[in-house]
Amino acid sequence: MSTRLLPALIAGLAVLVSACAGDSDNGSTGTGDSAAENAATTESGPTYTQFADFPGQTLVTTEYGAPLGIQVKAIDAEWLPELAGESANAGAHYLAVYLAVTGELADRGVQGARLDFLEAKFKIEQGACDEYATESPDFCYVKARPVAEPERDIADNTWRTHTWYAANIISIRTDIEAGETLIGVVGFEIPDDANLVGNVELCGPTKEHWYGSSTFPCVPIPEPEGARS
Repeated sequence: MSTRLLPALIAGLAVLVSACAGDSDNGSTGTGDSAAENAATTESGPTYTQFADFPGQTLVTTEYGAPLGIQVKAIDAEWLPELAGESANAGAHYLAVYLAVTGELADRGVQGARLDFLEAKFKIEQGACDEYATESPDFCYVKARPVAEPERDIADNTWRTHTWYAANIISIRTDIEAGETLIGVVGFEIPDDANLVGNVELCGPTKEHWYGSSTFPCVPIPEPEGARS
């Protein structure tokens, strides 16, 4: 090979190597940018909290005569003039209580579970609860009505905007599979002029205490949002 061609050949090879390195860098940077963009634009899907992971106390309650009960947690609450297609009477609002529901035992399901036997317990500022069915002069007890059948696949924080339907005597029962969590809602109608003292509680019968509201175990209901008038 001519000694005059050698420097030109070396210079050409240097240019070629530099060009290849530049293409490799560009490709690497492009791939990284694309991955970052994809990660940034990926939206997280809905989440579904399991019963044990919801905060709050658990109420284990059993319909009279049922072989197995259910566990419920009051996970949210708000004041509403209407709930599940029903309107509260004039001068009253519903205390809508959203519930996480599962079976009494983790290893077996519950056939025909229902929520309409639940009650709200509260105290008013003055006087006894003469207008309510009560066995205690100090506390008022109100039956759940309306009641929406608990449903599957209600994502977290969507229960307020979900379209609920008041259950009737035919559709009020729901089968719960072993270990699954359902979401439901019950309403308690309370007059706007009833000055509540302290927190409202959610109560229900048990196998040992199925009669007499004052004997039912109770758990606190979260502070409700919204206005009563």
